[in-house]
Amino acid sequence: MNDLDPVDTARAVPGDWLVVPGELNEHLWRWGRIGEVLPAPEGVVRLRVRWIGDVRDSVVVAPEGARIEKAASWPDPAGDAIGVWPDPHSR
Repeated sequence: MNDLDPVDTARAVPGDWLVVPGELNEHLWRWGRIGEVLPAPEGVVRLRVRWIGDVRDSVVVAPEGARIEKAASWPDPAGDAIGVWPDPHSR
């Protein structure tokens, strides 16, 4: 998936990560653990996520450029490397 592809939220399951990149050359990426996938009648999938560093959940629609990372690939991201991990699709 490249930055122009829409986020495939249909394959997201609780426990996966929503990864939202920041501006180029900035380390402002956000990682949110998906707690629930909330389909809407109009077809827009919303996600209940808990962003790393937050204490409450947020309900969001995945923005352009975001991606879903499977929980098995990133079981417990931690430390100051969040947001600077390489794009696994570029391997």
